[in-house]
Amino acid sequence: MDHRSRWPNGEDLMRISIDPMRMLTLLRCGVAVPALMVSATALAQVDTSASVTPEEQGVVEDEAMTRDIIVTGSSIRGVPPTGSNLIQLGAEDVVNTGSATVQELLANVPQLGTFNQAPRPDQRSNGILSTAPNIRGLGQAQTLVLINGHRLVGTGHLQNIADPSIVPPSILQRVEIVADGASSVYGSDGIAGVVNLITRRDFDGATASFRYGVGDDYNLMNTNAVIGTKWETGGIVASVEYSKTSRLRGTDRDFATNDFRAVGGQDNRSQNTCVPASFRLQNANGAPAGDYIEFGTGNRNVRCDNARFLDLYPRQERLSFFAAGHQDVTPDIELFFDAFHSKTNQDAFRDPVGASGTITRSNPFFPSAQVAPTVNAVTAYYNVPAVTGVPIKDVQAIEVYGGTIGADVTLSTFKWTTYLTGSHSTTDLSEGSFDPRVNSSALAGTTLATALDPFSGRTSDAVKVGLANYEQFFGSRQWLWEINSKIDGPLFNLPGGEVKIALGGVYRKEFYDGKNTLSRIGFEENLGQQIGRRTVYSGFGELFIPIFGDENAMGGFRRLDVSLSARYDNYSDFGSTFNPKVGVNWEPIDGFTLRGSYGTSFHAPALPDLFGPDTRAGYGTGGLTPAGVTPIRTGNIFIAGGNPNLDAEEATTWSLGLDLAPPALPGFKASATYYNINFTGRIAFPESRFFYVLPEFNQFFIDNISCSNGQPYGSGGTGCTSLPIDPQTVFNTIQGLRLQNFPSAVNTAADIPPVYIITILRRANLAVIDTSGIDVDMSYRWNMGSTAMGVQVQANRVLNYDQTAIPGAPKVDQFPFGQAKFRARGSLSAKTGGFTAIANVNFNDKYRSQYVAVTGTTSVQSVETVDAYTTVDLHFGFELGGSGLAKGMEFTLDVDNAFDADPPRIRSGNGIGVGNVLGRVVTVGIRKAF
Repeated sequence: MDHRSRWPNGEDLMRISIDPMRMLTLLRCGVAVPALMVSATALAQVDTSASVTPEEQGVVEDEAMTRDIIVTGSSIRGVPPTGSNLIQLGAEDVVNTGSATVQELLANVPQLGTFNQAPRPDQRSNGILSTAPNIRGLGQAQTLVLINGHRLVGTGHLQNIADPSIVPPSILQRVEIVADGASSVYGSDGIAGVVNLITRRDFDGATASFRYGVGDDYNLMNTNAVIGTKWETGGIVASVEYSKTSRLRGTDRDFATNDFRAVGGQDNRSQNTCVPASFRLQNANGAPAGDYIEFGTGNRNVRCDNARFLDLYPRQERLSFFAAGHQDVTPDIELFFDAFHSKTNQDAFRDPVGASGTITRSNPFFPSAQVAPTVNAVTAYYNVPAVTGVPIKDVQAIEVYGGTIGADVTLSTFKWTTYLTGSHSTTDLSEGSFDPRVNSSALAGTTLATALDPFSGRTSDAVKVGLANYEQFFGSRQWLWEINSKIDGPLFNLPGGEVKIALGGVYRKEFYDGKNTLSRIGFEENLGQQIGRRTVYSGFGELFIPIFGDENAMGGFRRLDVSLSARYDNYSDFGSTFNPKVGVNWEPIDGFTLRGSYGTSFHAPALPDLFGPDTRAGYGTGGLTPAGVTPIRTGNIFIAGGNPNLDAEEATTWSLGLDLAPPALPGFKASATYYNINFTGRIAFPESRFFYVLPEFNQFFIDNISCSNGQPYGSGGTGCTSLPIDPQTVFNTIQGLRLQNFPSAVNTAADIPPVYIITILRRANLAVIDTSGIDVDMSYRWNMGSTAMGVQVQANRVLNYDQTAIPGAPKVDQFPFGQAKFRARGSLSAKTGGFTAIANVNFNDKYRSQYVAVTGTTSVQSVETVDAYTTVDLHFGFELGGSGLAKGMEFTLDVDNAFDADPPRIRSGNGIGVGNVLGRVVTVGIRKAF
């Protein structure tokens, strides 16, 4: 469906920033000025590619060139992020890991939450099928994604996540990751760190590649081309990439299951979605009771495993374009630009949806042959897709485009950089469902043409169409544009070297337009729509002070550098924030550096969090009933959605580390970093499992419980009864909200049905997270005759991960709840002539997870240890060399998960622990340079 038809052409929606949108349109069409991008050369502060020499990564050792580079984590040219660890992935890592997308490339980094995994959709996606980086497991929104140091608009409808995979991997020069607080330099979102995608600066010629991979019931295809030219005063480069992956069904993997009895768990298979359908007899009150009776066979309490039918991996298709260029206007003025466009379509089958309802003898499909003549009504349980013949599927389309134009101006020893960057995203998600109104009326149908047949497949086509013609639609349009101006350079000389400074300011606009419908396909019934805007003013500065250097080195102080940075941000919607950071590098002897950093960071509440289109009040039967309270509640209201009163998430981060590069052992490098993060005010939904358990959660529900002894429930009250809440109180609470699933229209308090509890599940500043750990990176390179050898080990060890459910609540150790302690990657490489061989071993340590265990006739919460998970990836490359057609041609062979290791099994969810569901995938490729 054309997304544009789902949106009004209201003048108000297009009023926000006409000129920036014109700029984006020009960039999208490829009309832009020649320009200079961030240099494609890398400062090899940390070498994370054991198999690739600096020359192969495009690392340039020219001192004049390296002085002109902005390294991620710093605003000053030629200054790396002092005190912080810098992780780099070079252009050759894209080839040597066989990565078809940026998300696959980042899955090789142990510090990221996607390590050693393939993304898979949730059973019901209320966000996007996103694999954006997640440093330290703090969240995707808490990791800032940049392109050439510039901000990128988010995608999603209930969240705002920048997707790095819109950049074709073939255009990458390197990826830089700073796993440390970054708000003093970049502002919002850098709580856990920053991932900066740095694209090629110059390219002369053309390359093309094609890759095709197959696995068990899975395949992929990827093709790309890069073309560029450069001249004495500038250059331009462009890349286009197309990739496609097939879906992977639960039926294709025997480890996908909901039945955990064989391993001591609970049988979580469904009784409501089986084929044939089943029914239950009703008691004197008309409520279902007794066994589930399978239609036709009479079998009792039959269960079916829905995990077998959902998609473990979605079908995906992406087309991406990226172009960049630079041009010297004068010897002192250089213009630069980049422009990009990416469109992604993906869909995933969900597990079957079940429905139930009363069917009487007036329905011609009543199971009269299986019940006594005195039974006039039963409750039927059936699989809706089996009735309609239409599987339940989530279909998503994401489009992102934008770019940057700017100039570098040399002012004596200083450089003044100003750029305008802007981007736009559209996200559409249609979640398959069924129409509950048609379901109810068809169950009560009395003719073959109007009645629903839950049992034998005789439902009329008209009823099937009406039942299947229903979906939940989420959509958003988001814009971001920013003007950034900065000047940096040397202030004066100290004996230790040049004191350098950077000062700058930012003006940014953000816009969000989200909608949510639950209606017939193509209609906007039960429409929820929210519009959010914000304006941000920022000022930042950084000072680099070399106290000891080559000119004044002394015993114990070969080098000592101090970096001070700070940033002030003022947001139009929640206020201002100030975030400083200090970093220190101390090199007491040659080849041995100690470093440390301390700073604060923040994440501004995303516009979808403030203005979520899912904001609504929904009515339902039943409801949470606390222990010892009677009767069971028969009516509840939940309030969900955005919260305009949210505050920013904040964090305090500090780290200590050491780097080794002993001159006596050329080719050896090692680093270790201890980090400590205190993350407060995390935005989340209140969890109802804490209601009536932690007093701090009392603010998130309203009820009316009366106890016979006059004491409050939970504070000595006995003989407690749940009573309906005063209708006027209910009406005042939900007034102004979109109402969903109420049995009748609500115009006054008199229209309110009996409500026993109101749960307030809107987003709130809740959790506090304290976590610390150690990162390790060691590599060694040597020559064995004519063969260049390399070995590397990277690892992340989490020492503690404690979380509170809400500020003031006790901290809870998260290791029994699925938090992993240790992840590592080891690489061994060899290169001789035109042949390259690399073996990578990926290791996820065992972890603990909660599950429901069965003890006799009762179920109890228990904790299991989930097995460790190890995979081996192999890469082989062969360059033909020579002349003619063979010149510049290379063949590659990649074997991911070479030993076909299944992910570990767990006794919850769909039975799949942390791991790669795809299994072994063999990919062959060919590259040709022209």
